[in-house]
Amino acid sequence: MFILTLQIDLSTKTNKSLTIHLGMKKVLLGLALFAGINTALGQQNELGCGTEPAPASALNFITQLHESGVFENLDIERVQNTIFVPLQIHIIGTDAGLGYYGIGNLMTNICELNQKYHEFGIQFFLRGNINYINNTSLYNLPSFQVSAAANTQYNVARRINVYFANLSVMSLCGFANYPQTGSPSNEPLRQGAIWLSPSCSGPGNSTFAHEMGHFLNLPHPFDQTSDNPTSPLSERVTRSTNEVSPRLNSNCTTAGDRFCDTPADFRPQRWNCPGVNSTVTDINGDLFQPDGTLFMSYANDACQNKFSPQQVAAMKATLTITQSQTGQNIAGPRMYLLIPAIEPYDTITGSAAVLEPANNSTGHPANWVFFRWNRVPGATMYSVRIRRNITLIDEVIVYGGDTALLYTKNTMTAGLQYNVSILPFNHKVTCRPYGSTINFTVAQGYGTSVEEQSNRFFKVYPSLLTSEMPLRVQAAEAINEAMHYEISDLSGRLVRKGSLASTGSDMFEIPTDLLNNGAYLLRLVQGDKTHFQRFVVGR
Repeated sequence: MFILTLQIDLSTKTNKSLTIHLGMKKVLLGLALFAGINTALGQQNELGCGTEPAPASALNFITQLHESGVFENLDIERVQNTIFVPLQIHIIGTDAGLGYYGIGNLMTNICELNQKYHEFGIQFFLRGNINYINNTSLYNLPSFQVSAAANTQYNVARRINVYFANLSVMSLCGFANYPQTGSPSNEPLRQGAIWLSPSCSGPGNSTFAHEMGHFLNLPHPFDQTSDNPTSPLSERVTRSTNEVSPRLNSNCTTAGDRFCDTPADFRPQRWNCPGVNSTVTDINGDLFQPDGTLFMSYANDACQNKFSPQQVAAMKATLTITQSQTGQNIAGPRMYLLIPAIEPYDTITGSAAVLEPANNSTGHPANWVFFRWNRVPGATMYSVRIRRNITLIDEVIVYGGDTALLYTKNTMTAGLQYNVSILPFNHKVTCRPYGSTINFTVAQGYGTSVEEQSNRFFKVYPSLLTSEMPLRVQAAEAINEAMHYEISDLSGRLVRKGSLASTGSDMFEIPTDLLNNGAYLLRLVQGDKTHFQRFVVGR
C-alpha cells in the first residue's frame, strides 16, 4: 500500500489535505466510509464517505464539553423533552426527470433514521415540500465544488438540507459538513448540507445516521489514529491516567474522536463485525479493539446499532444551550435549527385504499388516468406509486390532503397492465406502509401529453376542481395580447368559450361554475400559439 496526499477543495474556507490509500481494489477518500450492507440483498456497497476529518471547530467544541463537565454521569441521563429537527429534502434527477430517489424509500429512510435517534430524544421531520431538481450534471455529481454551488443555490435557512443524487462518479455513498463549514460560508443559517446516494439509502443502511452524526459534530472514531496507529499522537487503547513508565497514559480527550467511551479505533475501511484484530497495536503495545456497533465506525451496517453516551451528549449540545456543572451556558452551533419550533401534526391512523380505477379494469387512456382513494386521518400528503409488476414507473406526491389525482404524463404504454398503491404521510409521520395494490390496463393515450404542450409557457391548475372553483392560468411572462379559450368535453362538444383581456399581468382565471361534473379539454390561443390542458370537474 502507498499513500498519496492531494489538495482538494472541500467547499470550506480553505483547502484541506486528504489522504488517499490505494490498494486491493479499494479507494479510501478522506478516510472513506464504505457504505452499508443492503440487508435485503445481503450485499455490501463498495462506495465511500467523503466527509473530511473533523475540523478544529468540532474538536474544540468536544474539548469544551469535556472541560465543562458535560460528560460526567451520563449514564443517569434520561430523555425528558424530544428535540425535533427539520429536514429540507432535495431530490435530484436528470434533465428529463429520471433517476429520482423514490418517495417510499425516502419515507423508510427517514423512519429508520428516527428509530436510530429515538432512544435519546432527537427526531427529524420534513419542513416544506420536497424540492425536485432536474439537472443531469448535478445528478451525476462530479465534485465537491459542484455540490458547494448547489448548496449555495438551493439550501433553505434553518433546516438540515439533504440532497439525494448519484455519487458513484466520486465513489461515494455520502458526505456531510460539520457545523461552521461548507457553503454558503457567509450565511450561517443555511450553511452546509448532507449528500446521500440512493444506492446507499435503501432499507437497512446506516449511511444517513452516520452522515447526520458528522453534521452534528461527531468525528470518525479512527480520525488521526488510522494514519499511524503507533504514533504518540494517535489514540491509545488504555483509559487509565495512572500508567507506569514507559507506558503512556490515556489521551482519549485529545486524540481520535475525543470521546473516552468509544474504544480506540484504527480501521478506516469497511470491516466485518465483530472481527478479530490479532496484530495491530498502539504505542503501548495494546491490541486495538474497535467497537463495530457504533454508527460512526466503519463496521458493516448489520453490526451498527448505537451512539455512545458521550456522542449523544455532543449531538444534543450541538442543537441546544447546554449548562455545564459550573453554571456556564454552552451555545450549540446548530441551535438555529430549532427556530421556529415544529408545527403540530396528528398521528396517522389507517391505510389508503384505491377507489378508482377499479381493480383489473381496462381501457384507461395511457395519459389520462384518474386515481382516487380514501382519506386517511392525519395524512396531509399522499404518494401515488405506479409500477409495472415491481418496476417503478412513477411516483407523484399529492399535497394538501387531496385524495385524487388526474395522471396525464406519457410514462405508460397502451395495452400493458400497471398497478398503483398509495402511501399516506405527513411532515412528522413517515413510518407508514403503502396501502393495497390494484391493477389496471391502459389504452391508447390522447396524443401528445399535457405537460409537453403546456408547461413551457403556461401553468394551468388545478387539474381537479369543484364546480365553483375557477381554473387559474399562470403565464411565463406578462401577457400584453388578448388570449382566447375554449372548453370542450371529451366528445369534442364545445361547452364554453371566452377571452382573457391583456392586462399586463401573468395571472388569469377562467370560470367553470356552469360546468357539470366530468372531464374537459381547455384550449388556449394567444397569437399563433395554441396550448391544451385537460381537467376534471367534481369528485
